Amino acid sequence: MLLIIVGTEEYQFNALMHWIELLLKYQLIKEEVLVQYGSSTYLPDGARAYRKLSDQELLAFIDSASLIISHCDEGVAQFLEDKDTPYVLVPRLQRFREHIDNHQMEVADDFERRGIAIARSPGDLVKFIKLQQTSEVVPQVDETQLCEYLKDKYQANKLMLICSSGGYFRYMQSIQEFWKNYPNRVWVSVKNITTEREITDIHRYWAYIPVKDNLINIIRNFILAFKVVPRHSPDLVVSTGSGFAIPYLLIAKWICHSKVVFIESKARFQDIGLPAWVLMKMRVLDLIVVRSAAIADRYPQSVYIPVTDGFTNDQRDYKQATIATFDEVAFIYSPERLEFSTAREFLSDFQSICNPDEFYRKIVIDMSHTTYMDGAGLGVLTNCLKLARTNGTVLLLWSVSEAVSSLITLSSLSKLFVIEQTSNSFRFSEKIQRNRVSNITKFGLLLYRTQKLLKRIPVFRIFYPILKFFFPWVDIDPGVPVHPSVRNPTKRLIDIVGALIGLSFTFIFFIPIALAITTESKGNVLFGQIRCGLLSKPFRIWKFRSMVRNAEELKIKVENEVTAGRRADGDTEGNSANDKFFKNADDPRVTRVGKFLRKTSLDEFPQFWNVLIGDMSLVGTRPPTFNEINSYELEVEYQDERYTEWNRLDVRPGITGVWQVNGRSSVRNFAEVVNFDLEYRNNWSIGYDLKLIVQTILVLFDKNNKAI
Repeated sequence: MLLIIVGTEEYQFNALMHWIELLLKYQLIKEEVLVQYGSSTYLPDGARAYRKLSDQELLAFIDSASLIISHCDEGVAQFLEDKDTPYVLVPRLQRFREHIDNHQMEVADDFERRGIAIARSPGDLVKFIKLQQTSEVVPQVDETQLCEYLKDKYQANKLMLICSSGGYFRYMQSIQEFWKNYPNRVWVSVKNITTEREITDIHRYWAYIPVKDNLINIIRNFILAFKVVPRHSPDLVVSTGSGFAIPYLLIAKWICHSKVVFIESKARFQDIGLPAWVLMKMRVLDLIVVRSAAIADRYPQSVYIPVTDGFTNDQRDYKQATIATFDEVAFIYSPERLEFSTAREFLSDFQSICNPDEFYRKIVIDMSHTTYMDGAGLGVLTNCLKLARTNGTVLLLWSVSEAVSSLITLSSLSKLFVIEQTSNSFRFSEKIQRNRVSNITKFGLLLYRTQKLLKRIPVFRIFYPILKFFFPWVDIDPGVPVHPSVRNPTKRLIDIVGALIGLSFTFIFFIPIALAITTESKGNVLFGQIRCGLLSKPFRIWKFRSMVRNAEELKIKVENEVTAGRRADGDTEGNSANDKFFKNADDPRVTRVGKFLRKTSLDEFPQFWNVLIGDMSLVGTRPPTFNEINSYELEVEYQDERYTEWNRLDVRPGITGVWQVNGRSSVRNFAEVVNFDLEYRNNWSIGYDLKLIVQTILVLFDKNNKAI
C-alpha cells in the first residue's frame, strides 16, 4: 500500500493530489493508494481517501505501507524516522496556496543535505517509487550550546513551556537538558497521542488549533490564557513557535511580567516566521533565538546560536539516475541546463530507449530540473520527437518550467509537443533557483511582468502593442537564454530608425519597381515567404518578387549548387547540405528585372517592414527556411565544438550580417553560412553592428559584389 498523508492543517495540497492521480493514470503505481487529504479540495481518482485519520488508524496504516509520501515538515520527518517505513517528503509552496510562506522550501533544502528523500515533481516520485531511493536515518541534533546558553542566562522558580504538537513539540523536547532542571513547570501544548504520552507533568493544558482564519479558536485560546497564565504566574516562559502561542505570551508579559523567550525554528534560514515577527513588533520578547546567520544579520536584536549536528556539507544526490523504465512507459530526466554541452549526451540516452529490442508505448521527458534551454536544447527535443514518432511512440513532456515553456511556445514546434499540464507545479531547490535567476536582469523582469499585467487588464490592453513595438522581446520569459543582442534597447532603437529610413526609400522606389516587375511577368509585386525567426518563431518575410510566378513548382528542375559542409571530424555532411541551403548561379526562374533587383539588393527593401514590427533586425543572422531547420543536426559542430546549427536560432535574423559582406550569394557551402552567423553571435556589439551596416552599403555599390 502507498500512503499519502498531508496533515490536518488548513492548507490544501491539490498539486500532490494531481501528481498521485497522474501516476495512477500512467499505471506507474501498481498497489493500493490510500490518501489522507486534509484540507485539499481535489482527490485523486482511483485512491481510497480519508479527510482525517485517528492516531490509531494512522499508526496502523504506516505499519502496513510500502512507501509514505507526506508534506515537508520537520515534525513529520522526525515522526516517520521513528518508524521502519520508507518515506518521501514533498514541500508545500505559497504560490499554489499550499502554505502561508515558502518555509517548507527552506526545510526541503536542509533535509536533502541531511539525507532525507525530497520529491519536487511527479517525476521525482516516479524515480523514488521505481528505484526505491528513500531516506536515510537522520543523525541526532546536539542542542548543548543552546541549553547551556539558556541555563546561564535565566534562573527561574516557575517555568512555562508553550509549544504546538508535531515538530514544535519535538523541538521543545530537544532542549530537555535545559527545562528538566525546573521541577515547577507548566505545559501548554496541543493534545494528540504523542503529547499525551510524553508530557507527564501534573500541570498541562491543551490549546486550540488551527487559529488561521478561525476566530473561535483564537477567542478560546485567549480565554484559556487568562485562566492559566495568571494562575501559575511563571517567571520565565519559553516557546518554540506556532501562532496559537501569541495570546499566552502576551498575557505572560503584560499581566504577569514574565521573561519571554522565543526560540525560532531551526528550519528557518532566510526570515523569521509570522508569530515571531508579531511578537517582536509588540515588544513582547525578552529574547529571540535564531538558528540562521542570515536571519541574525537581518534582526540584530536576536541571538544567533547555530545548530550543531552530525551532517556533512555534501548534499546527497537522489537524481543521479537519468532513465527509469516501466512495462510500457519510460522516463528520461533532462539536465538542469539543456544546451550545446549537454544536448548530445541527452540525445544519446534517448536513443538508448528507442532501440529496436524494446518498445515503450509512452516516453516521458521529465524537465522538472531544467531551467535553462537554448537553441541546441530545442534541437534535441525536436530530434527526440522524430525518433519517438519513427518508433510509433508517444512523446510527452512533464514539469516544463515557464522559461522552457515560453521557448517552446515561441518556436515553430510548439504544437508538436504534448505537455502534461498537471505536472507543472515547480519546487526548485535553492541551488537551481540561484542558477535560474543568474541571467535575469531587473529591467527584463519588469518588462515581462508589465506586459502580463497589461494583457490581463482590459482597459490597459491597448498599451501592450505599444510596449511590444519598442521591446519586441517583451513577451519572452526573462529566463529564456537568448543572445544579448535580442534584448538590447540600443540595438532596437537603431532598428527603428534604420527601418523608418529604409521604408521611406522603399516608398520612393515602389512604383517604378512595381511597374517593372508586372511588365515583365504576371503575379504579385511582393513575395512573401514563411521563415524561422528568433527561436524558430515563424514569420512572413517580404521581398520584391524577383522570380516567375510559379517559381516554387519549378524548383525541382533547378540544380542546387550548394556543396556539402564539413564536420568537425573532417567528414562531409553529404547530401544533407542540399536540404539546408539552395543556390544556383544561373537560376532560370529569376527574371531580368529580378536579376537587377538582386544585384542592387533592392528586392530586400520591403524587409524594413519586418524590422519595424520586430520580426527581424537590421543586422543579424541569415533567416532560415523551415526545410532548412528540419534538417539541422546536433552532431555537426562549429567554432571549436562549442555550437551546433541550432544555436543560430538564439539570435534575431537580420537584413544584413556577416554573410552579406563576405561573398553574399557566392557562398556555396552551408558550413560557411553557419560559421558566418556564429561569428556574428560571438563578436556582437553595437559598434560591430554599425560597422556591418557601413560595410553592407559599400558592398551594394561594388559592381563585383557577386549577388545573384
